[in-house]
Amino acid sequence: MSFNRVCREWRCKYEGDKGTSESLEAISKVVDEYLPELKKLSDGVTVNRLVCGGCLDFKLMTTVPLDDFGPWEESGYAPEAAFLEKIKAIPGVSQVETQTITNMEI
Repeated sequence: MSFNRVCREWRCKYEGDKGTSESLEAISKVVDEYLPELKKLSDGVTVNRLVCGGCLDFKLMTTVPLDDFGPWEESGYAPEAAFLEKIKAIPGVSQVETQTITNMEI
């Protein structure tokens, strides 16, 4: 299967109702802090936020063109380490994980 865009997904579980969750609100503030840095990764970057109120999933998906992925991977997916460290410290956040996947619009 061919692809030309690669995504780095950062995900976790949060506690509470999505409309009133203190942990989800705290995650949102961390996203706001790092979003400008993510937007500078590539001219072709897209950042998507996914929240599931049923299974309490939060996902931040940053997708870049394949040509820009290698340098980002070599940098350790900056600012991934700092972002994950901050959300791990939020009460009610658990199962913090990452995954690299292709993300193609078809």
